[in-house]
Amino acid sequence: MASVPLTDAQVRELREKYAAGARQVQLAAEYGVRQNTVSSLVTGRSRQDAGGPIIPGKARKVTSAEVVAIREAVAAGTPRAEVSARYGISHQMVSNIASGRAFADVGGPLTSTAATRARPLTVEQVAQIRARLAGGEDRHAIAESFGVSHWTIASVVRGATTGVAEATGEDDEVVQMRRLHSAGVSQTEIARRFGTSQQRVSLIVRGSSHAGHGGPIAEAHRRRLGDDEVRGIREAFAAGTSLTELSERYDVAPAILRLVVTGRTYADRPGPISAPDHHA
Repeated sequence: MASVPLTDAQVRELREKYAAGARQVQLAAEYGVRQNTVSSLVTGRSRQDAGGPIIPGKARKVTSAEVVAIREAVAAGTPRAEVSARYGISHQMVSNIASGRAFADVGGPLTSTAATRARPLTVEQVAQIRARLAGGEDRHAIAESFGVSHWTIASVVRGATTGVAEATGEDDEVVQMRRLHSAGVSQTEIARRFGTSQQRVSLIVRGSSHAGHGGPIAEAHRRRLGDDEVRGIREAFAAGTSLTELSERYDVAPAILRLVVTGRTYADRPGPISAPDHHA
């Protein structure tokens, strides 16, 4: 579900703050939008005519020492939203690093995503969050107390996250995912609510996994990418952005994105083609 569009004045203000050194995750929380939206605005991929300084997009490089520090912080119980803000990377990248899905050859304690996976907010919890926000409590403090990211709180503010019924088992979780998807909630948003990967959500909502569980099964179809999207994906990947981050940004499975960046699909579309063995 889309957030309320920012005015041109807000876009200019956001770009000026970013140019002055503010982090994307901080700006996302301040303006109640996703980090992906902030990234598109500050790099000029969207709303170019709104004005304000445009900063060419470049992927944040994480050093081996930072990878170890991130893993140690997550293992010690530091909220992932705090780690994300500290290192200037996405919440999804923090999860990938902590679990070993990214930088598998670097040391540091790995954290089992199955053991630490956050449950989706319930309807009652969403009501509690709204009440605390209405009382003027800080968003970051609320996020930490509920064990969610600050952009989940922003999602509650704009009405995109409304909460789910209390789940008592895996079957309930699968059914809830399928119902949310059939109601128009994106796979990326569902993955964020349930603390899992978009790939797992995709398999569940299409019935490729958990076939014996209930809930509406989505028809098999693939979203067509436009020329600007294909170019943006290829340029970002060539600049070092991981397929996982691009998957979150464009709501497309990493396996499909690999076909896009290597030219095995959309071969006639613009953008630099990467070698099949290019590190993802």
